[in-house]
This record gives sequence, structure tokens and C-alpha cells, in this order.
Amino acid sequence: MEELEQPAVNYDGVEFPDARLQVVAMLSSLARPAYQQRVWLADIREPGDVDDLTMVINILDDTRVLEDPEGVVGEVLRNQNEARAMRELTSLLYPLIDELGEAPDSEYLASRRWPAVVEAARKALRSMA
Repeated sequence: MEELEQPAVNYDGVEFPDARLQVVAMLSSLARPAYQQRVWLADIREPGDVDDLTMVINILDDTRVLEDPEGVVGEVLRNQNEARAMRELTSLLYPLIDELGEAPDSEYLASRRWPAVVEAARKALRSMA
């Protein structure tokens, strides 16, 4: 199984550290294709594996880090570097959502554009360290 080194996340300077923790967890899921295959597609779960793509998108939307990353600087994101990384992820993920809509997770993961989403999630996750 692939291992993505989880960066130590900095919670200084944010009003809502719990929301930031959720964002980090969802970015971690988006950044790991092997996890997605195991949990989202094969439904092989270990303790703590509770998400799917819909949940990931909903939590990222609920925290507004996709819709308005600049607007949540100081609340969930610490700075403009993090906001830029989230904006890049949004620019790749939202068009895919527009195209595939309610399609199963398997169709998202099979998209030729999915690897770019994964890489953008990795960059966003690293920016939050």
C-alpha cells in the first residue's frame, strides 16, 4: 500500500482549527490513489477509514476552502500560499465534478484528469504544513 508522508500540520493563526483538521484529513484522502482504490472502490476499510469522494467534496465545500479559499484565510487556511494551493485544486476538481456529476467514484478515479487532482491535493496538503 502506498504511504504518503503526512506533514505536521500547523494550526497557528486559524480561528477554526477543527475545520482545518477536517480539511487536512480530506486532502490526505484525495492525495492517495491506493487509499482511494482500497476504501472508495473496494470498500476495504480499516479503523478510521470513513470517507468516500462525496464526503471529501462535501467537507471541503462546507469549509469553503474550495469555493472561497481567500475568504477563509485566518479561519481555516493560514495564508495566501495555502489559498493558492486550494485554488489550484479547485480549478482541477470543479470541472471534473461539472463533467461527471453524480457518477460513481470509480468514474472519477478512471478519468485521465484524476492524477492532476491527486497531485494538486498533495501540493495543498504540503502547503498546510
